Amino acid sequence: MKEPGHDAVGVLRWGIRRYRWLFLACLLLGAVAAPYAASTLDKPADAEALIIAQRLDMSLTALPRYGEVLFDNGQVAQAVAAKFKDGTAFKDIVPNHVSLVADQDSIVFHVVGHDPDPKTAADIANTAAATFLTALNAPGVGVGAFTLLRPATPPPAPAGHMSKALTVPVGIITGGVLGLAAVSLLLAGRRPVIDSGSVEEATGVPGLGTVTVPRTRRGEFPPPDQFPGLVPACRRLLRLKTPTIVVVSPSREERLRAQVSVALAAALTRVRPLQFTGPKELRGAVAEQQAALRPDDLQRNPSEVNAVPTLTVIDSNDPLDLVQPPDLTAAVLVAREGISSSALRAAVVEHLGGSAEARVLLVKRGRRARRDARSGSASAENSRVEELSLRQ
Repeated sequence: MKEPGHDAVGVLRWGIRRYRWLFLACLLLGAVAAPYAASTLDKPADAEALIIAQRLDMSLTALPRYGEVLFDNGQVAQAVAAKFKDGTAFKDIVPNHVSLVADQDSIVFHVVGHDPDPKTAADIANTAAATFLTALNAPGVGVGAFTLLRPATPPPAPAGHMSKALTVPVGIITGGVLGLAAVSLLLAGRRPVIDSGSVEEATGVPGLGTVTVPRTRRGEFPPPDQFPGLVPACRRLLRLKTPTIVVVSPSREERLRAQVSVALAAALTRVRPLQFTGPKELRGAVAEQQAALRPDDLQRNPSEVNAVPTLTVIDSNDPLDLVQPPDLTAAVLVAREGISSSALRAAVVEHLGGSAEARVLLVKRGRRARRDARSGSASAENSRVEELSLRQ
């Protein structure tokens, strides 16, 4: 049976939580971009004025090219810009706002105005046609005589475009699809490890579960009751029957490993005589939590009755500290939840070779530790750690 989350949907849910800012950015992008895209994709209205040659003194085949050159020489654009397009770049007037259609072997010119407003489109076409007509008739003999065949009239209003009230939801849906695609791409590339099932699948090493580590200031070590998931991990460790537990981690996770080591030692000391080896700061934190135990807490410890050997917990990445009798050692690799499969495999190869037992403990950051942790949480700690006595 797969653990919760050890499936495609579960991994995707984890990915959305992990990359929530990317997902939200995609949603926002869709909500903002959709109305803008809808407005730019609206087809403007086109109004057409017709000019015809009454008398043609030049070659019919040369007429279209002659008209295009005359239309593009700047007179038409200047006339339209002066009347309608304040603030529009002069070079954009033709052909973005007015254009000429000159068919081959035809004596008719089509002057077309373009604008979202049908009436403005007709006015642009008529203004351009008047200027163009004057330019056509200026040479006189040798070119011909031209007249306005039909002025432009406002065309029917274009079909209604998608309203803003509809484009925003459509944009959000599109952004959601984009966000899912982006998250899925990241997950496919990283192949994150998020539970014990994926730990064993990626490395072949069994997992101890996932422990949530509370956020604290540097140098603070909350009691075990503030580490959700720690009790099941301790029970699995106690089943290994090894007298030495070495807690290791990649170098970038040293702070998380230190908090886990102190909490692990504080929890295990209730059910086994325990010796802790590690940096001075961690030894002091473990000693402080051991000293805070009440006599009735230790009376429940079955190891005192059965004379079980002392359990040793070592926190260190120093290779010399890791030289322990292989058949008596359980090595626990602390890795952050969501670590890539390749990075976890590399860490397993580096830290877990040669021990009798090897396990991976995933950790993730939780909420900030409660301020009354050291004085007001004893009863909660007792009730949770009592489960350890059920290990056998």
